Amino acid sequence: RHRTSRRLGQWAANGRAMSTVDLAVVGNGMFGALVDETGRFVWCCMDTFGGDPVFNCLVNNNSDKTGFYDVVLEDFHQSEQLYEGASTVLITKLGTSKDDVVEIRDFAPRFIHYDRIFRPFQLIRLVRRLKGDPRISIRIRPTFQYNSTDGYQTRGSQHVRFCGPKLTWRVTTNMPIRRVIEETPFLVGDEPVIIVFGSDESFTNSLSQVALEFETKTVNYWKQWCNNLTLPVEFQQVLMRAAMTLAMNQSEDCGGFLAALSLGLPLGPFSPSTRDLRVCRLLDECLALPVLRDLGLLELCKKFLSFAKEICYREEAPQHAYNSWGAAQDTKREWAPYLAGYRGMGEVHHGGALLEDVRAEGTTDMVWQQNAVIYGLLAISLVHAFFDIRLSQELCTPKLCEKLEQYAHLACEAFASRSQLYKAFGGTTDRLPRLPSGAGFFDDDLHFFVCEDLDPEIHPKDPSPPAVHTLTSVLCWAAADRLHRVAAHFFRDPIRAEHWQKKALEIHEEICQQAWNPARGAFTTFWGGDRVGPSMLRLAELGFLSPEDSRFRGTVRAFEVDAALCATCVKNPEGETLDEDSIMSAYATCFTTNTLLWYSEALRSIGAVMESRRLVEALVRSSKHPGVLAQAIDLRSGEQWGNTPCTSALLSLLRVSLRLSRTWREV
Repeated sequence: RHRTSRRLGQWAANGRAMSTVDLAVVGNGMFGALVDETGRFVWCCMDTFGGDPVFNCLVNNNSDKTGFYDVVLEDFHQSEQLYEGASTVLITKLGTSKDDVVEIRDFAPRFIHYDRIFRPFQLIRLVRRLKGDPRISIRIRPTFQYNSTDGYQTRGSQHVRFCGPKLTWRVTTNMPIRRVIEETPFLVGDEPVIIVFGSDESFTNSLSQVALEFETKTVNYWKQWCNNLTLPVEFQQVLMRAAMTLAMNQSEDCGGFLAALSLGLPLGPFSPSTRDLRVCRLLDECLALPVLRDLGLLELCKKFLSFAKEICYREEAPQHAYNSWGAAQDTKREWAPYLAGYRGMGEVHHGGALLEDVRAEGTTDMVWQQNAVIYGLLAISLVHAFFDIRLSQELCTPKLCEKLEQYAHLACEAFASRSQLYKAFGGTTDRLPRLPSGAGFFDDDLHFFVCEDLDPEIHPKDPSPPAVHTLTSVLCWAAADRLHRVAAHFFRDPIRAEHWQKKALEIHEEICQQAWNPARGAFTTFWGGDRVGPSMLRLAELGFLSPEDSRFRGTVRAFEVDAALCATCVKNPEGETLDEDSIMSAYATCFTTNTLLWYSEALRSIGAVMESRRLVEALVRSSKHPGVLAQAIDLRSGEQWGNTPCTSALLSLLRVSLRLSRTWREV
């Protein structure tokens, strides 16, 4: 168990502490909620991960008026929060200056029932007296349509219904319902207070019996789930918490991983609000399947592969982001005018495609701009099914192989076309072009993360000049390389295997020639360039280079020199961007946690184990719940920023922590 105990200071005028994204997660695969250190639900999308947040004060300047659900303890003095062992049951203890203590237990039910996983749309809260005479009040203030209306209430003898334009939520409790409606303070007795917030369904059995039974079954489910993990000697608590959070981020509706549970949280001070990340992405997630296997998360791996296969069989071209139930269509991005933003920073927008459409002339150029990245990623992920007999019978078919071969052909053609165009222009680039669709994620391009339109001089809307993004070209190589492996191992077809091996070797040779910068001794982000971005840290993981290759070592060290240029927020207190010489005196220097963890893995792979370990341990210490990470972190203050919990960061944490640990043979 990890404990945090702190006195809350610097109260705002409304009596609340400054909001933070260092939050606990409660969920069950159908919905997710975020809870602050005092047990306050500050974010929850109950009907679906990407739906209307019924609790939303996290992006409403931590409002004390609407959009939250909390327990207010009179004469509140301090709080302590932890998870119940190897489970997702969250325990928050509130204490007074007179040593009165009340305990809050929150969980979303998840357990096996009638041979299937039972995961209702319910948040169950139990409030118990631990010491003294704690006096509390319960405040439940949901909103609808992104805080545009509070709706209206109807009540029964033991429940109250919160009714909105489209959705209705019910609160059922064993205490007098008037205490919920009027928020009346009362003393907590020996009998626990039970509150169930969720779908508008009545309870036909004893509420206390159901709540206690659900808690016991949920705890047992997660304990058994953790028992199936293949844990190393070290980082066990971190790995369990990260794995359970990852499981809560996997949508049960489609099998994809939600990029995050929230939206609109800036990547650092002075940064604009971010895009809606409540979508299932196919980016770093496709590179993490070996990590899931190493940790024993085969079921999560199988669900994700089924999601990837489903995408291959659709009529429309694959894309990088899908909504929380796996559909390609998405709502238009809209401004939420009744949400003031995180700490009042920036407008909040919801919906809209995560990746903007990039128009390009010519078929192969359009493939390069829009789909080259995803073709390689799908091949990298789905090839796992062909090598695992537990998955091959269900997932592997000749039709799937034909689909992957089609994608590999398109990727190779797009690579050849882009390479020829690059050479025709003399192999030089006067300005940084817009990255291929999806590739900006790998290089922390702000255009990928934020809602605001950026400087057109830095991010031009036209795809010219014909620069070649190195990682995108490596993913084209990966598509051919993985097809070679499948043809040789699964189909045992030497002709097909030789064809794809030849393609892969040709692409590999071309990339090594064009992307290598002898002056810097490193592979660069763009062909013929001189900057080394975060995407280059993935070359060894993809198998393009061996970790022992001196070229990869040189690339990692060159990245260190350029790392400050990848910061998402390098500014002074007035919000002005600083030059390179002034970065060390910057007000805030924020990096995405995913990039820092990829850097840590790269350090480990080249032998700098102690440097890697120090970085991982520092990132773990930045969270009140080790194993839960947000999208970015300020290296100066250690404060987390951005949307949370960040799936790509969780996957990277699992990767490097597993590999840093001693093996059981060393015990």
